[in-house]
Amino acid sequence: MLAIVLLARTASADDLGAIEKSAPACDPARAHCIAIQLHIAPGERGLVASPEWIAGQLAAANRHFVPLDVAFQLAGVDELPASTTHLETRKDRDALASRLGGKLIHVFVVGQLDDVDEDGAIAYGVTWHARNDDRRYVIVSAQALERTLAHELGHFFGLPHSAYAISIMNKSDRAEPPVEQRTFADEEIAEMKPRLARLLRDRSILDYRRTGPLP
Repeated sequence: MLAIVLLARTASADDLGAIEKSAPACDPARAHCIAIQLHIAPGERGLVASPEWIAGQLAAANRHFVPLDVAFQLAGVDELPASTTHLETRKDRDALASRLGGKLIHVFVVGQLDDVDEDGAIAYGVTWHARNDDRRYVIVSAQALERTLAHELGHFFGLPHSAYAISIMNKSDRAEPPVEQRTFADEEIAEMKPRLARLLRDRSILDYRRTGPLP
């Protein structure tokens, strides 16, 4: 049997630097600036997502979280091993927990994320915690929609999927409101406030502006 191996190119410092340079900074008008550590998988021709794609995901998250008075900013970017480009199993997802550290949100961007609950289906994003590890982290496929990171950060701050027509947490097909008008429902903003306060109080996450760059 002939095995075909796709070789991923190792990213250069310039590739990673371009992501950091393109990523939006926190709006100083927001009360809280939450740090994100980005981990990105390699593809055949470099990283699986472009600086523009990453910037779009962060900009959308910052826009949707304005009512919570929260913004997000990259604290750092690093490259994942080629084995993470396609995550197929729960074990694959669990293995990412070995990279967690610091008081920030870890976001992993991979080439393909398989749905572990439905054979043959793919997922665009998931908020995950490994077995025997209560810390949450976000995994986003490079095939994801622009609002996917915001949706997963909603899960990170305690939201379930919802039935609110306006909500980006609602996964059902619907014509109204138009996609560009969808965001968090007011009720969901209220629901996230206590979890945000607890995470900050417990120092599970830190305000980036108050702590400076994080390791």
